[in-house]
Amino acid sequence: MGIVYTVKPMSEDSKKIRMRISKGYRVVLPSELRERYKVNVGDEVVWEISKSSVLVQLQKKPSLNSIAAIGRSGKKSNSVELKKRIQKGEI
Repeated sequence: MGIVYTVKPMSEDSKKIRMRISKGYRVVLPSELRERYKVNVGDEVVWEISKSSVLVQLQKKPSLNSIAAIGRSGKKSNSVELKKRIQKGEI
């Protein structure tokens, strides 16, 4: 799941949220977004930079239930590979 913002013309269903950069170059995630996407401490923000845009994406930390569901899937799994995928935000 991700929240995606790009530097491009806005579509009709887009919404602007303005934030001010504070001392130490910090930005606070607005409460509207925190509540809507159930953002928690430990979730990550990924900045993807290209020549023409900046993409900001929220990566949720996997829940214990989603991790437990992997073990109940009945498929053989490699715990080291699963850990790497979880750390990369793939799961």
